[in-house]
Amino acid sequence: MTPRPLWLPCLLCLACASAPGVPGALPPVDEDLKIANETLGDPYGGRFPYAEAVDGLAATGTLQASLETSAGIVTCTLEPEHAPLAVANFVGLARGLRPFRDEDGSWTRAAYYDGMPWHRAIEGQFVQTGRRGKLADGGFLLQDEIGVGDDFGRAGVMAMAGVGELDTSSVQFFITTGPAKHLVGSHTILGSCDAQTTLRKLEQAVLRGEPATLDHVEVTRG
Repeated sequence: MTPRPLWLPCLLCLACASAPGVPGALPPVDEDLKIANETLGDPYGGRFPYAEAVDGLAATGTLQASLETSAGIVTCTLEPEHAPLAVANFVGLARGLRPFRDEDGSWTRAAYYDGMPWHRAIEGQFVQTGRRGKLADGGFLLQDEIGVGDDFGRAGVMAMAGVGELDTSSVQFFITTGPAKHLVGSHTILGSCDAQTTLRKLEQAVLRGEPATLDHVEVTRG
């Protein structure tokens, strides 16, 4: 796929910057990626619609995800104005609306993150979840939405995980537990989370090899 410049949602959606929960402008379609996703069987070609993801929620307001974990509740404010594709994908998966490819190869809809283990952590940097069994992705890949103003200089940044190459995020995400400025330019930011003590507990549990789970994700808007 042809390299692209950084996506600039913060510049193209100034009008919605003061309206949390309003999706920003979508990045131009990468036809190669779309065809690759369709070949894998994704009926949405990697571009699950935001309107479908939030169907049934309040019509306006801030979009939030309450992560019920084995260490406590983590509340995240999602940023569709910054990353409409990634947020729609995450919300659709969490609510059981976005189809994904299961371990047996079939496509299904379910509350994807319920009971998901936190499987990876780096001390003082982040804790990560979203890997279903042995599968690293959901049968599709997302187009990156990386902006020039992205900031990983603090704890609580929620972002999509990939393999260090262009457009390789899918279903896995991480939340920073401390400054991780080296991640700037490599990951799409979904939002911002609180409960730093809880996040550190999850991080430490993973590092010790103890069970740490994401039991349920409740998405609200209002």
